[in-house]
Amino acid sequence: MATAKAIFFLGIALLSCSLIGASRGLENRRSLFLPILNNDTKVFDVTKFGAVADGETDNVDAFRAAWGAACKNSTSRAKVLIPEGIYRTAQTMFAGPCSSPKPITVEITGTVKANTDPSEYVSPEWFTFEDIDGLVLTGRGVFDGEGPAMWPFNDCRQTKSDCAPLPSSLKFYKVNNSVVTGITSFNSMQFHFHVHGCSNVSLSKLNITAPGNSPNTDGIHISSSDMIKVFSSVIGTGDDCISIGHSTTNLTVYNITCGPGHGISIGSLGKRPEERSVNGVTVSNCTFVNTTNGARIKTWIGTVAAEVKNVTYEDIMMKDVQNPVVIDQSYGSRLSSEPSTSVWKISDIHFRNIKGTTVSNIGVSLQCSTRNPCEGVEVADIDLDYAGRLNTTFISSCSNAKPIFGGILNPPPC
Repeated sequence: MATAKAIFFLGIALLSCSLIGASRGLENRRSLFLPILNNDTKVFDVTKFGAVADGETDNVDAFRAAWGAACKNSTSRAKVLIPEGIYRTAQTMFAGPCSSPKPITVEITGTVKANTDPSEYVSPEWFTFEDIDGLVLTGRGVFDGEGPAMWPFNDCRQTKSDCAPLPSSLKFYKVNNSVVTGITSFNSMQFHFHVHGCSNVSLSKLNITAPGNSPNTDGIHISSSDMIKVFSSVIGTGDDCISIGHSTTNLTVYNITCGPGHGISIGSLGKRPEERSVNGVTVSNCTFVNTTNGARIKTWIGTVAAEVKNVTYEDIMMKDVQNPVVIDQSYGSRLSSEPSTSVWKISDIHFRNIKGTTVSNIGVSLQCSTRNPCEGVEVADIDLDYAGRLNTTFISSCSNAKPIFGGILNPPPC
């Protein structure tokens, strides 16, 4: 009987501890989200700082003043609001570090238009977010780069070696633990989004648009960054929908519709000696429509050795894409018809489950370096229909690649 009572009271004690623990856990979760539940965010409306939505007034001073007040607000979470209307602004920077509780939000519901005088830009970016830990950039608003007025000043196709790049629309530099969602970027002067030196940033539900013949209007360019995620967006540009630059690690891209554009490309890499390796890129569940390229890796011959490794393109749909699967290690070379001698090493690459149609008779092109042949290139379940000229052989082309083929293969393996 004594044993039964002991067991009974032990059970009651354990149940009480569990309930107390659960209650404390719930309180901890409530305290974590308490600022959001209490809606204590302070709004800094740019119109209260002098911004005028007439499409003509330069609002740079008002924008900077609103950001400065929000960033230094130490009593509550802060939100900079650019409300409905058309606001023009010159080169603008929202810079931290901020003393306001994280995150600090910038909400765009209006349209922000760039100034179109090239002399007003002292560096190649229009709207910069810099040195911020915990940024939320959101809203249904538009950043209009006024590209058609600026593209005639782009001379990079004529003077590739020392041309002065036009400003990117939105640059994120040293921005960490942040979210960018819902934004539309229209007719950027150069890159729409430029992510550099950032960590743990997600970009989603973006609408990125420029004509297919607009120069160097990459949708999202990522470099020197770690743990970036890009997903659930529609991108149509005159260059790469997403370009992955040097020193990028642990990048995830999925559910992207790309076209027009040049595909989702790693590179180009190796043009400059300071460029370092790319490691850990996954691109999945994407659709390419009438693009010049699909899944592409491109390196220059280069002068300093580096690597591209641990890369996967999988579950991809191609619709009339010119070059669906590409490794090009002679990028930028006048002698691109000759074997590459690139110092860059490409390894552990996976092209899997890629389907659809192509207008090129070379469905898979793997042109690797004679100095550093590709290693561990998997080509599996590539099922493409050739939609080009009749009576043309549909092939794969490989050089210094030694690919590992498997599953359904159309075109047939090298």
